[in-house]
Amino acid sequence: MKIELLSQHDISRLVEIEQHANPYPWQQNAFVSSFADSYFSYKLLDDSGEIQGFYFAQLILEQLELFNICVASDMQGRGYGKVLLQHFLQEGRSRGATEAFLEVRSTNDNAIALYEKCGFSKTGVRQNYYVQGDSKADAILMALVM
Repeated sequence: MKIELLSQHDISRLVEIEQHANPYPWQQNAFVSSFADSYFSYKLLDDSGEIQGFYFAQLILEQLELFNICVASDMQGRGYGKVLLQHFLQEGRSRGATEAFLEVRSTNDNAIALYEKCGFSKTGVRQNYYVQGDSKADAILMALVM
């Protein structure tokens, strides 16, 4: 496995991964809009060069924010999410970040456990932040001082 910068040419594969791995996936336009100057994004490639995971982040001054991180559903449970999260933090540090932030759906226990294992702490809640049809879930706000 190796990690490389994402490009807009990767969007169709990202949408595919997201649709299968996430019950509330980003749509294509969200991916397209995440290639602005203040954003940075990376992909996780398997030995054949196929994208198996990715993340999108933004750095504004010293504040790093994770917007999306996803691993292909058939590759989950192998530590690749942790590899991507650690890369995100390392990349942020190399760009001068002193704090990292993210929000996660309150029902996403696996992600919350991973973030806590990597040093993030819960800092707040946005009630009913995620809405999908009749379903609502809180957003757990998390932060890490780097």
